[in-house]
Amino acid sequence: MLQQPSPDGATQATDELPPTRTDIDLVIERFPGSFVPSWRFADQMPTVRVLPEHIREAISWLRRECETRYDMLVDVGGSHWPDRDEAFEVTYILHSISTNTRIRVKCAVAAHEGASPVIPSIALIWSAANWPEREIYDMFGVEFTDHPDLRRILTPNDWEGHPLRKDFPLGEEPVEFYRPASSGV
Repeated sequence: MLQQPSPDGATQATDELPPTRTDIDLVIERFPGSFVPSWRFADQMPTVRVLPEHIREAISWLRRECETRYDMLVDVGGSHWPDRDEAFEVTYILHSISTNTRIRVKCAVAAHEGASPVIPSIALIWSAANWPEREIYDMFGVEFTDHPDLRRILTPNDWEGHPLRKDFPLGEEPVEFYRPASSGV
């Protein structure tokens, strides 16, 4: 029960609880420019979008200082939305083992005049982000600053372009199927 002052100055007990602040509210309060995206997800996972200049600090805060302590990096994924001003988006899904809750943190960035989009790496906070960030670099061309080993991981080193970008030219290559020599059976 809460003690509330009455109009005559005396305090009285009420059953009302103060409004609880979610981790999303705390991220928005702590990191300027953060907001809840206007679109909703079917999975109802709490989602917040953080500016690129705050992403490393926000992820670190959620892991080490936030009361919920998101102590597991579940996934890091990339996407390309060519119709948006900030066409490239990196999504981090974090999980708190102690509270069994998840949070989705998104970070969007634009590519300027042919330059690659750039987002700070979180691989030094979570080593599990190393290969997913390399995959996003390889498939979408998003560069991660301070990444310990940023190089292609799925395509050959001489590959030109980034195949999961929506503006990647589609082309066909003939596929040669390998058939083992018959054993005479």
